[in-house]
Parts: sequence; C-alpha cells; structure tokens
Amino acid sequence: MSIDSISLVAYIDDFSMITIVANKPFSIIPSLSLVDDKGTAQPLTIDKQEHYHEQIIYKCKTSTPFDLFKEYWITYNDRRIPLMVGSIVRTEKFDTLFYDDSVLGATFTPEFTTFKVWSPVAYEIRLKYKPAHSNSYFEQKMDRNEKGLWQTTLEGNHHLTEYTYLAKVNHEWVETTDPYSRSVTINGEKSVVVHLPETDPADWNRSEKKINLRSKTNSVIYEVHVRDFTIHSDSGIKNKGKYLGLTELQTTTSKGYPTGLDYLKSLGISHVQLMPVADFGSVDETNPEKEYNWGYDPVHFLAPEGSYSTNPHDPVCRITELKMLIQSLQNNGFSVILDVVFNHVYKLEESSFEKLVPGYYFRYDDGGKPVNGTGVGNDTASERKMMRKFILDALTYWMNEYKVDGFRFDLMGIHDVETMNIAAKKLKSLNPGVFLLGEGWDLNTYLEPEKKASLSSAKKMPDYSFFNDAFRDHVKGSIFVEGHRGFINGNQEDRIKHQMAHVMRGYAGNHDKFLNAEQSINYTECHDNHTLYDLLAIRHPHESESIRRKRQQLALAFTIFARGVPFIHAGQEFFRTKHGAENSYNLPDKINAINWNRCELYHNDVAYFRQLIKIRKEQAVFSDNRSELIEWKLPDGAIGFKLQLPLTDKISKDSHWNKVVLLFNQTLQPISIPLNQDSWSVVIEDEVHNERVLSSNWYTLHPLSFSMLYSI
Repeated sequence: MSIDSISLVAYIDDFSMITIVANKPFSIIPSLSLVDDKGTAQPLTIDKQEHYHEQIIYKCKTSTPFDLFKEYWITYNDRRIPLMVGSIVRTEKFDTLFYDDSVLGATFTPEFTTFKVWSPVAYEIRLKYKPAHSNSYFEQKMDRNEKGLWQTTLEGNHHLTEYTYLAKVNHEWVETTDPYSRSVTINGEKSVVVHLPETDPADWNRSEKKINLRSKTNSVIYEVHVRDFTIHSDSGIKNKGKYLGLTELQTTTSKGYPTGLDYLKSLGISHVQLMPVADFGSVDETNPEKEYNWGYDPVHFLAPEGSYSTNPHDPVCRITELKMLIQSLQNNGFSVILDVVFNHVYKLEESSFEKLVPGYYFRYDDGGKPVNGTGVGNDTASERKMMRKFILDALTYWMNEYKVDGFRFDLMGIHDVETMNIAAKKLKSLNPGVFLLGEGWDLNTYLEPEKKASLSSAKKMPDYSFFNDAFRDHVKGSIFVEGHRGFINGNQEDRIKHQMAHVMRGYAGNHDKFLNAEQSINYTECHDNHTLYDLLAIRHPHESESIRRKRQQLALAFTIFARGVPFIHAGQEFFRTKHGAENSYNLPDKINAINWNRCELYHNDVAYFRQLIKIRKEQAVFSDNRSELIEWKLPDGAIGFKLQLPLTDKISKDSHWNKVVLLFNQTLQPISIPLNQDSWSVVIEDEVHNERVLSSNWYTLHPLSFSMLYSI
C-alpha cells in the first residue's frame, strides 16, 4: 500500500506523548520525526498500535517534553503534517501548570483599556479592534506570560470599541469574540468594551448591595419568559417582547384586567425567575419577531440578549434595559433569579472556548469525541480549573453588576459538586440571602457519579435547592403521556399513597432525599414538557374541562402547602395551554405567549391562587419546619395531614392558627371524614375561600377537591 494513500492526523495527548490517527495501517513503518518551529528534529518510534472505529492509532513517545510555546510538525518520507493540540489540555498537569486567576476580558479605565485572554496553546494572538466613531479596524500584537495569558493595552478612552481576538491555534488563524464579553454588537458578532457605569439606569446605586434574608420556605418562585409575558396582543404593554415591557405599570387588557408587572404584584409571589437573558444564538436580533426561542443555547455568558432590547444595535441599550427590568422588579418587592446555562454552548465548533483552547472546556469520550449528556451536542467540563473559574466569574459578575438575588442552574447535574459548592460559598459571601436552585438530573456525562451535582448529591450541597421530580411525578404522574399516573389522576396504588407523606414533608430527613425541606423545589409544571392543563386533556380526553381543571387545582394545593419551596410556571394559575405542544422551545408566539384574555376568563381561579399564597405567607405553621406533620388515616381515595406548631410556639392571636388539617380527595365521589373533638373552622373548600365554623364532628370532602381546616 502506498504511503501517499494514507491520511494522517497527529495530536499532542500528553507532555511526551503523540497520537497519530491513520485511516489505513502502514505496510512498512516509515521513519518519523518531530520538528519544532526552530527546525530542531528528534526521531520518533511507535510504542503502541491500536484499532478504534476503523481507524489505526499509533502512540509515540518523545524524548523531551513538549513546549506549548512552540509549533510542531511530524515529518516522514518527505511529507510534513502539523501536530495539533489533543487531549494534553485535559490532563491534570496542564490544569496545574496553566491555571491563571487573573481578571480576564476587557478592563476599562478612561485612560486605557487592558485586554486579557487565556490560551496556553495559541502560538500568537492579536487584538483586532475598531474604536467608536471609526470605520477602520486595527491590530495589535498581544504578549503572553508563562500561564498562557495573553495581554495588551490600548491607550485612551475605548468605551464602545469593538474587538475580537485573532489567534493562531493548531497552525491556523481563527477569529473569535471574547468569552468574557460584557456586551456585544448585534447578533454577537463582535465584543464591545463598555464603561459599565454608563449603562446604569436612573437611581441605580452601584455601591448598594441587594440582600434579602427571606428564608427559602417563605418564598414562592414564579417562572417568567420576558417575551411570553409581554407579547400578547391584548397585554396593554407598549414594549411587547422586551425587557422594558416588564417595567411598565398600569397595563391592562382591553377589559381592564391587570397584566405584566401589575399582575405580578397582585399575586403575592416573592421571587421572579427569569428564563435565560444572557446572549443566545437562535434568534436573529435584526428581526427578532421572525423567530422564537426559550434561550437555552448560550453564546456570550456575560452579555445580555439583544432580541429583548429595544435597540439591539446599541451595546449599552441591552445592558441598561435589563438593569431597568431587574431594578423595577426589586423596587416592587420581588427578588430576581436568573436562569443560567453553563452546561453547554450553542455550537461547540463556533464557541470562543473551543477556538481559543480546543478540547479543554468540554468533556470528551475515550475516542476524543464530545460527549452529549445534555442532549444538545456538548457538555462543558466544570471540573477543569479555568472552566470553573469562568463559571465563578460569570456568577459574581451578574450578582455584582446586575444585583440579582439568585440563580437557577439549567441541567445542574452536568456540573461537579466541588464547583457548585465553591460557587455557593462565594455567592453567599456577597449576599447571604442568595437563592440557589437547579436541575439535578443524573445525565450521561463523563464524570464519576459521586462527583455529579445531581439529586443523589443533594446532601453534599446544602446551599442548593433541587427540582423535585419525585414530588412532580407522584402528584401529577409522569411527564410522558404513556407514563404512570399520579395522585390527581385518581391513581390509588399503595406506592402512590405511601409517597404522598414524603410529598408533604418535602422529601426531607435522614432516610430521604434532602437535608431539609428548603432543598425541595415543589412543582408540577415548568417551561419544559406539556403544561399540566394540556397533559390532563391528553390523559383524560373524555372528561369535561371543568373536571380536569379540578384535578389541576388539586395539584396546586400540594404545590403551595407541601413543605419546601413552591414553584409556579407563569400562567399555570389560569390553566395555561400551549395547545398540546410538548416542547415549545422554538415555537411561535401564538403557542408560547401568555394569553391575558385567558387570565380574564379564569379570574376567579387566579383569585383562589392569590388566596392560597396569602394563607401560606401569613400562617407560620406552613413555613416553620419545626411544625409537626401527622398523616391522618382516611377512607380510600382521600388523604389528610395535620400540621401543628410546637407547643411552646402556640400563637394566641386570633389571626394565627396553631393546627391545620389539609384534606385531598382524588375521587369523583364525596367522602365523609370524622373529626376529633377540637373546634375546627373551614377556610378553603372546593376551590373557594369561604370561612365558616364547623358544628359537626363529621366533614364532607367534595369530589376531586382540597379542603383546609384550622383550629386556633
């Protein structure tokens, strides 16, 4: 076989190891040499040969370690192939040698701006920049230190200077934006230097720290998508689909029902969780109405998304308007949680991470292929020191610059426990009341199970709350249409009934999932999967809509009154529908928009929702984890729980309750329930707030309903 017919690619896989990948085996092993950029050569011998997926792998050792300041080639039979950076970047030695804790990105002062970017494998990096009010681009060579940090300084005021990095990596020049971009041009094509104080809205106090020490179990989280919440034609909101839309006050439907921020203020919720607002790649910012996306495809992690800005061409506008949104929510009593997506990037091959340090920031399998536990093509490697640093830097930046109150970590199970605990410690040092929560799903990524920040590690991560899929599945059933049915569907299996006590206790305890109920995010609906209204329509196609709504209200009662943290998907309280769509991440506004006319239609149910939240907030028996919770033995089809404050904490005021009974009927028939000799009053009955004193020792629980009784 002619050697010319063999295709070779060579990689540096360790500091003295080369891997040569061939499409065919050598019939005669050629004379191989390693040559550096000074022309120095050393012979190579093949130590090992392996077969992998129809490729031939040759392993060669070098006599001296690689110097990553240099470029190398492999020569054989008058041929020369470039030696590429391989898995050396994923070695512990690489992480140790090249970790650098410097402040990265563009650091602005009025006199000069310093640019720093990390790439130990780049042979050369140049800063390409265009000052504001200039039509010309300029280039300036950057200097490298021993840690692979490249740096240069531009004299003068460079506010709004556009820039990219030109990096020679793996023998080729690539152009990339800055991973630490604080803002970007439209569609994220260029990074932009920003003097951040010039982005502050009126009355923004840069030195003020937003600290709210509200306990987690005194919180109710409400999940909002900026565009969904403001885009509806009858929202009465001027800036539809924009950050500013959520700052507008006194907005109503054409019939006068409150919408937007005024509606949020009416609910009694404590936290607004914003779905991703960092720059994402799937919506064309020049024509944002044409496309839709939830935003879970991050490109620039520190820069706000431009499609929600009134002027995406202006790098300052997107920052200012997002700050105005956060400021407006906080001024109206809400804490703000950002949904952050560090587990993957939009497109690996286009990512600034991959262009600057190929193979470092992501996880790969044994064959050098990106692993895909996230399901979107790549998994970031939070356990690597500079990826961990990036996550920590991004979180502290959002907290310090935008004054947010918490973070929800998308697919948190991809990350490692150590990184998440370091992040929690850092964030709590800045704001002791920070709210941290995440999706602890156990995903198939290349990380040891015990290191994953998954639900099984919850007790090793005491500062985090976790979306509780056990709560969700036992209350409403599987998220999959053909899966098992939960309590609200009438499932009377013993395993479901047994689990409802765990549901009400927030799965907390020595032999349960969590250290305490604060770690349990109790939910039956979020942006993912079917809305509960749509799922019930599929599961119970022959039932009347009114019956299905009663099932949904039964789920709401569990969500609000179980121990833990209630989590509400925007519009859930008025039976939000996405018209049967299971995964609406890129579907049009007619599917995703909050329908404010539907809110009008079900205004009585919204009032009921407000009342449940009001009761939870006002009555200490629900938020005090010392309250005793006892399961009542009831006839089949019903379950009941009594909550009682500690005897030493009994409150004598008439407005507070010492004992509460929660009753749930999953059947289509009324159920008679014997009561003890205490004096009981009904406060919630059959989705109605109607307080009355009971005169009998028997109580009739309406079909498919929730009732609340109390005793002072």
